[in-house]
Order: sequence, then structure tokens, then C-alpha cells
Amino acid sequence: MFKRLSQPSLLLTIILVAALISSCAPADASKSISRGAINRGAIVPAESIRVNEYLNYYEQRFTEPVNQPLGLDLRLGNTHLPASGGEIWLQIGLQAQHAEPETRTPLNLALVLDVSGSMSSPDKMPYLKQSLMVFLGSLHPDDIVAIVAYSDDARLIRPAQDVGSGDWIRQTVEKLHPGGSTNLHAGLMLGLTQVDQNFDIRFSNRVILLTDGIANEGVTNADRIAADALAYNDRGIYLSTIGLGYDLNDHLLSTLARQGKGAYHFVDSAQEMEKVFMQEVEGLVEKVAADVRVSIRPTRGVQLVSITGFDGHIPAEGAQVLLQDMGAGDSQVIMVRLDGQSGSMGSMTIAEVTLQYMDVFAQKPREIYEAVTMRVVEDGRTNPLEDIEVCRNATIVKSAEALKTISGLVDNGRFLDAWQLAYDIEAELRRVSTVTGDAQMVQDADLFQRYLITLVTYLGFDPSEAQPSPLPLGEQPQRWGTTPVPSMDDLPTIEVQ
Repeated sequence: MFKRLSQPSLLLTIILVAALISSCAPADASKSISRGAINRGAIVPAESIRVNEYLNYYEQRFTEPVNQPLGLDLRLGNTHLPASGGEIWLQIGLQAQHAEPETRTPLNLALVLDVSGSMSSPDKMPYLKQSLMVFLGSLHPDDIVAIVAYSDDARLIRPAQDVGSGDWIRQTVEKLHPGGSTNLHAGLMLGLTQVDQNFDIRFSNRVILLTDGIANEGVTNADRIAADALAYNDRGIYLSTIGLGYDLNDHLLSTLARQGKGAYHFVDSAQEMEKVFMQEVEGLVEKVAADVRVSIRPTRGVQLVSITGFDGHIPAEGAQVLLQDMGAGDSQVIMVRLDGQSGSMGSMTIAEVTLQYMDVFAQKPREIYEAVTMRVVEDGRTNPLEDIEVCRNATIVKSAEALKTISGLVDNGRFLDAWQLAYDIEAELRRVSTVTGDAQMVQDADLFQRYLITLVTYLGFDPSEAQPSPLPLGEQPQRWGTTPVPSMDDLPTIEVQ
């Protein structure tokens, strides 16, 4: 199905998708932000749904690469294509190697902590303190850490020093108390300056900003804050952002992390705190691949239709997708939809995929090329999402896109259409969850059920009494689940007289 070569057999011109796919990166704040909005009975704003970021919140099970920091994992929704053509789903997975604890690059880190009055609510300061206590367990004694706090102005709580036992960090964090206005710009600049003063190319030089992102003192313009931070980012100081609280400035924190080549997370619960600071801490502090890009070139007779997370016009002849840098243990997934036209029977190459990146440790470029092939079969009903893993991720994408659409429908007063879309997505999530056995999809279905309650308040009545109960799917053996998704051909034919 996939043929791996050292380099493409033909040098082909690929039109560059000039805009970064919306947060297609080691970031996952979009999913948790939308979950928080629904649980509060609010409508999820369309601008907070970045589809690839939403998708990359979920666990993936890609094979870890061997003898290289980044691996390419391609998977088709169905390996067979009818001779008359049809829809093709291609899943492009990237997986970074996990770092060995004893070989992790030492840190030159500044923790920039928001202690303004807006952080006094129970979903902010307590999570900030707990998050740092969890994070402390991942630090090494020889890591260098500075602690900056800001409210009306920024102050250096503890200058850069070795972590040692970490007791001084615990004591410092416990003494933090919120109050005053929010001078995010001053705090961020002081943190970046601290790292810059101890900059060492042998270290991972970075700032982690924990905040609700609401700047109301000093420089408050988001573009100006981002521009001033960029000057340090360009010198090799990376910036990750951790959002706390539901009224955060999502756009600012997302922008800062993206240009700072770091991660962006949102912490709204103890479970999310553990996910970020225990399960994903490797990627937060250890970069393994820079300048990551994936080229997708369909062959003759196949058209590139969509790439999840990109809203602009995609050239039918191919595209090069720019991605964010990746840290140790990070995974990313891109869902690509193509249209295959009629072809002769037998094996057919439908696309060529090339992964290029800079190996941070070896300081040299690397490239992986794979040709994607399908088998053209006689016309008949085939399910383009027969593969359970591809079906799972395509369904997640559909749910994210539905949230964006629902926001627009509500804005235009089309409440029944919004309700119906949420109802359909809930049903689809439940059907697919019976195949995948993925508990997260069940939770998502429950979340859409909660969303229906909110949408009913807009309608003034509950349309569900007229809706049929959804039917479960079968199961298929894959990395997710145990049996294939049934196609129409699996059903018996009966004649009604």
C-alpha cells in the first residue's frame, strides 16, 4: 500500500499552502476550551475552534520511529477504490521519538506566572499552583529556572538558579497570592530577558507562560505583545502558553505559542492538568524536530479536495503544509480528502507524500518519502471510511467542523438547524464509539447531548421527541476497535411484497 523510498522519484513542483494550518501543532487548547463553553451552557465561538488543534487533542497510536526523531505513518480509509472512482480519505500521522530521561537536554527556563486579580477565581490560581507542583516532578536538578510574577507590574520572584531539590520552587509557588491588574507584557518581557541572559545553545531555552491572558495594564495590544515576544523567539527562545480560566484571551495565547514554536494548552480540571504536565511534559520542554513540513501531491486522475484545518483554496495539483516544531513524544495527524476518478483494474498510485524536517539533535535535514497506492476493483458499494482508525479521526474532524457551523447558525437565528446538526453529530459519535471502543468519543457524545440542552433554550421547545433512536455500528479489528465498519454490501437483500 505504501512504498517508502529515500527521495521522490520525480522532482515535482508543489504549490505551497502559504498559511499555516490552523494550529496544526503540539497544541490542544481548542478542544478543552470548547468543552468548557458547552459545560457552562454557552455557545462555542467559531473562532475558538481550530480544527487540527481540536483533532490533535486526542490520543493517537502511531508507531514510534526507530533511529530517527520523527516518523511518518500513512493510513487509508479504504485500500480499495471502485473503477468508477470515488472519495478517498488519507490519514497522515507524525510521531516523535520519546526522550530518554537521562539524555534530555537541560533546561534554561523562566516560569512567568499571572498573579493578577483576575486569577483569583477557583478555576485559575489553584490550578496554577497545582500545575506547577506536578511540573516540578519532571525537572532535573541541573535545570536552570527563574520565576517571574506579574500583576500591576512584573517582578522577579526568584532569579535563575539550579533546580536542585526543588524545595525553593515549592515554597515560592505556595506564597503566591492574586491581586491587582494584569501587565502581561511586562511579565512576559521580564521572563524572556531572564532566559536571554543565561542563553546557552546546549540548553533548551524557553519560557512557559501561565495566565488567563487578559492584559489590561501597560501594553495591552495583542499584536504589539506578540511582536515584542517574536524578537526573542527569533533568537532561539521558545515560548509555550498555558491558559487558565474560561475568560482567557485565546487568540493572544494561541498566537504567542505558534510564533514562539511552543505548545498551547488549556487547563480547566485536575485531569487536564495531569494530561499537560505529566503525560505531555516531554514535548513541552524538549524539541526534536524543527521546520516540519509535509508535501502532498496527487497523481494524475486524483484530485486533492481538502486538508483538515485549512480553510482556503487548496490547489488540486498538490500542497506543501507547514507545521509547527515537534517535541519529544509529540504526535500530529492531518486528515486529507481526495477524489479518485475512473481507473483501470489493479494497483494504482494515488498520491506521493514527503515529510521534511530539521533534526534538532543532529542539526541536519531529514526527509521521508512514501507513495500511496490503492487497488482498483470492480464497481460496487465501498465505504471510504472502512478503516476504524481513519473513521475515528474523520468523525472527530466532523464534530469540530460542526461546532464551527453551529456557532454561525446560532448567530443567524437558525436554531433548529443548529440543534439538528448537534443531534446528528451526537448520534454519529455514539455509533463510531461502539466500533472504536474509545471512551473519549463517548464523552464527546455526552458533551453534544449537553449542547442540545443549551440549543433547546434558544428554540423554546425540544425537537427530540420526533427523532428516531440511533442504530449502533458493528466492530472491526484495527489499532482502534475489533471489527470492520460494515459496508452496504454486508447487508442481506430482501424483497417486500
